[in-house]
Amino acid sequence: MWRGLITSLTPSTPSTGCKTLEGAFAVIGTSNPVKVRAAQRVFARLVGLPVRGVPIETSVPRQPVGLDELLRGALERAYRSRALTGGLYGVGVEAGLFEMPTSTGFIETQAAVIVGPRLRASVGLSSSFELPPWLVEEMLSGRELGEAYRPRRGDIGESIGYIGVESMGYTTRQELTEQAIEAALIPWLRGGEWLQSAVDLAEKLGARLETA
Repeated sequence: MWRGLITSLTPSTPSTGCKTLEGAFAVIGTSNPVKVRAAQRVFARLVGLPVRGVPIETSVPRQPVGLDELLRGALERAYRSRALTGGLYGVGVEAGLFEMPTSTGFIETQAAVIVGPRLRASVGLSSSFELPPWLVEEMLSGRELGEAYRPRRGDIGESIGYIGVESMGYTTRQELTEQAIEAALIPWLRGGEWLQSAVDLAEKLGARLETA
């Protein structure tokens, strides 16, 4: 139902909106199975495109901190994966802390960037949540959330994640990743003509768009 509605709302030319082309696909700049599954679910549900995963190196640390770093890494993943594979849409996702007037001064989120036709770029965020001070300190020192949390709960990096454990399964890491990707995909459902270019976003963030 929704796929048909979206198709009827998008322009007839394949260079705009989410109207799909025969053989077209989206690509996400990671080999992490949780993120790949999340992208596959979102694109299948909303626009009917298959999604591939490809590992991508970025200029940001393993544990990015701040919205600029999160979006920079996500943009580099989206742009580079699209350029390397010829995907119609490139997706990048980064998870980490950004500043917020909380008890620790930070909040955890997932940030997604989608680069699509005409090299326009969109941005989306997931639901965000607070972390205990000891975890925030570990992450600010450069350790990834899953790595810092492992001594207490074991390896959660490619499972339900910290949020899945702490919420007792109410929500999971994959669901948050889906939220971020869905939010970034929304502008494309009506064409996305007003979206900024990936180059303009890269200049704002200091991102490196080269693929080599």
